[in-house]
Amino acid sequence: MKQVVLAICLLIGVQVFAQVQFGVKAGGNIATTKDLIAFPKNRVGWYGGLTMELPINRYFFFQSEMLFSSKGYKVDQQLGADKTSIRFNYINIPLLIGYRFEKNSSILLGTELGYLAGARLIMGKENNLDVGKHYPAKFDIAASIGLQHQFLKNLYVEVRYNYGFNMLYSVDAIGQRHLDSRGANRVFQVGLNYLL
Repeated sequence: MKQVVLAICLLIGVQVFAQVQFGVKAGGNIATTKDLIAFPKNRVGWYGGLTMELPINRYFFFQSEMLFSSKGYKVDQQLGADKTSIRFNYINIPLLIGYRFEKNSSILLGTELGYLAGARLIMGKENNLDVGKHYPAKFDIAASIGLQHQFLKNLYVEVRYNYGFNMLYSVDAIGQRHLDSRGANRVFQVGLNYLL
């Protein structure tokens, strides 16, 4: 009996895996933070990684990804002409449900889980400091909504907005936690998705 159950599970697994499409994706981020500082400006970053798509039926599919994503914010220096920015580097895992409302167009809705792999303070062209220890809130969760359009056989263009919920906050050099200045990631993405 156990052998029959194992054989059925293996057969189902092979059929599911045969339907999965794997791919690569890359694009640009327009990122900022909500309420971490008084007047953040958008910072341009990038993302890239792997994706997979599993059809559920004719209209719905499940899409999962593993991405490196550069987020953060920019602010004008008060003294001098140099720009200052904080770059947050995340490993993100979006988990999305897609709905094909037209033959080549889909809407995506789901969540994005993130881990803060590093943070850098960038001042002008020469100063680039590791400030990861000053941002101890490592895990992030966001709601994601997007549109995807297939314009070649396996090539898609995609726009997405990620609304972060987890609070970012800073800890200064003497270990004081600044919860009065805390915020969350907000990211608009545009990119290409190629399914193999």
